[in-house]
Amino acid sequence: MAEWEKLAEQLADPELIRYFYLTFAPKELVHHIDELQLSLTESQDLVPFNAQVKGYFGALDSEGDPWIVKPVTDPKELLYHRLCTLAYVLDHWMGTLAAPTTVFKIKGSYYRATKVIQKAMQISSYNYLEQPFIGILRADLINRWWFFDEDRNPNNYLVIHNAKNKPFICAIDYDKADLASTEMKITGNPEKFGWFRKEKTRFLTLLRPDHFEGLSIESFEERLQAMMSIPEPELYEIALQLFIGYTEKPEEMAMQIKKNMVERRNYINSYFRSMFKTASETKSTSHDDDYSMLGASFMAMHRDKK
Repeated sequence: MAEWEKLAEQLADPELIRYFYLTFAPKELVHHIDELQLSLTESQDLVPFNAQVKGYFGALDSEGDPWIVKPVTDPKELLYHRLCTLAYVLDHWMGTLAAPTTVFKIKGSYYRATKVIQKAMQISSYNYLEQPFIGILRADLINRWWFFDEDRNPNNYLVIHNAKNKPFICAIDYDKADLASTEMKITGNPEKFGWFRKEKTRFLTLLRPDHFEGLSIESFEERLQAMMSIPEPELYEIALQLFIGYTEKPEEMAMQIKKNMVERRNYINSYFRSMFKTASETKSTSHDDDYSMLGASFMAMHRDKK
């Protein structure tokens, strides 16, 4: 079963499955979104206040679903916004709930667009250091690291509930993702699990490195496998599909992006596997630590008696 199909199974909500396009394979997803027609709405009722102040307008697509859109004034920015679309498609590919993001042409003008996540609350309204939220955010680090997306503050995650009132985290806003960089802007700390970033003023995740302590590699296995299993030829084909019409050399650009993403994922996969042991090894280490602490306590107790 594909990762987006697993997500659909977890959501167990036909309307949410339809809304997030979880019946579409990645290549079909890009085609489906590009075929949608958007029309601007006169009312701003569907546009969140924080989006209104950033210059977004409301729009409805040909399926009746709401989007927020913003004019692209510089044609050079169009390719970047299609790169953001690729980041969204990769999230979808890995079974990560995310807001559809792309570029639309409305009445001859280009707009960047994000589908409105309805009936959602910002994650800051919840204690995201508790389950199920912290488990989702831990795995989500892999995605954001892969995209070099260093704008993961609480405004970039929403929480929605399915028909059974089960909560799910939805990632939004790819505005600071960087799929085009050929350098490693985020690298792992070789001493202990953690990361070094180029952009010191932004967040890679809502979590600190110490929120990952004591975990086993099984906590990340499914997401790492999802990332590593994306076939290189299909990654290239979808990048090309997104770039045609947005750059003079789409084949060259698609090949470079594929190379970037393959090199990054190999690095991330190797780093996580070097930092986290299997559950059995982690348990054994934990027991050793417990005995070590008991021994230290015993020695201190007898030292105090002398």
